[in-house]
Amino acid sequence: MKRFIKGPVFPIAVVIVMAAFTTVLFGGCSEESSPQSKAKSEVSTKAKDRTPYIPQNDVEFDNYNAAQKLYDSPDTIIWCSVMPQASSAPILTVPITGKLTSSSTTYFNPEEESGPRESRITLPARSVDGLYHPNPPQYRYGFTPGGQYVDFFNMPTFCTTKPLDFQKDSVAVSVDGNLTAATTKAEAALKSGDQAAAQAILEAAANE
Repeated sequence: MKRFIKGPVFPIAVVIVMAAFTTVLFGGCSEESSPQSKAKSEVSTKAKDRTPYIPQNDVEFDNYNAAQKLYDSPDTIIWCSVMPQASSAPILTVPITGKLTSSSTTYFNPEEESGPRESRITLPARSVDGLYHPNPPQYRYGFTPGGQYVDFFNMPTFCTTKPLDFQKDSVAVSVDGNLTAATTKAEAALKSGDQAAAQAILEAAANE
């Protein structure tokens, strides 16, 4: 005589899946109630109640534009000083026209596209000056108003548009009035196309 079980009959596979789901569900609830989860939830709630300050001015963009205009002028003189590691070594300061250039700057793409299309990498794009500027640069170099090449290999440098009078003992800086006036005259000479005069003016001022 056959006996029939009343109600729905579930396959064993379904029962196993339901049991696993129940375990995950209750396990998840246990994890959500852990101290770490509570702390994360409190942090998120606190963050939602905060109102961040949204910049109203274009200071960053204005700084970028001002720097680009400075770099783009061949008549601008900046003063770059080598900061020696030894306290007894003298600080060497050199006038540079325009800006210092990274040794890694190149016209040609530093990476080559090769291999099958699906494995090709994304190459860096040219910058606004039409050159590639990969990082990190090994050193920086520039030219004096008279066209003399100067590089700062493995040397920490400090550059400014106004020459400064360094005072090591008090670690203070002040503008050097004599060199500032000479810089203005040298820049005027550069604008007139007289590189030799610009160099002579700065050398004379540095020797005074």
